[in-house]
Amino acid sequence: MILNMKRGKAQVSVEYLVIIGLSFAVLIPTSYFFYQYSQKSSEGVVRQQITQIGNEVLKNAETIYGLSDGTLTTVTLKYPSNIRDMYILSNNELIIRYEISSGINDAVFYSKVPLSGPVDLTGTACAAPCGNSRLNATAPNQGEHSIKMESKTSYVLVTQVSGG
Repeated sequence: MILNMKRGKAQVSVEYLVIIGLSFAVLIPTSYFFYQYSQKSSEGVVRQQITQIGNEVLKNAETIYGLSDGTLTTVTLKYPSNIRDMYILSNNELIIRYEISSGINDAVFYSKVPLSGPVDLTGTACAAPCGNSRLNATAPNQGEHSIKMESKTSYVLVTQVSGG
């Protein structure tokens, strides 16, 4: 009689362990796939924000370029934490460098009007228009940033005046 009770308890214990094992066998892959999906989803949001920032800067720069010399406009933009650098190459490419799980990426936006930042790529003030320049001497950080665009005779000066 005592032997039968021990077998019954052992059988229940083994069945319990099998149920827990099967639960983990389902739970672990499901968690992995959910994590992968949420990671890709958040990276898509970052790309969307960066595209919105680049388009907003270029739209405003192109709008004031045709107006009189000295025309100013300021836009307030919200940067995600992934942005590492913003700079202008060849007076017509706005490049936003950002980092996601796959590494460092560049979002390139082509301007119809000449652009310049106030500092060269080393962070030193330059006599505008600079062919290759940054919007600010320091790397941007997360949060709200005000970007000032000023129409000059032959280009638009783009400067980050405040932020984060």
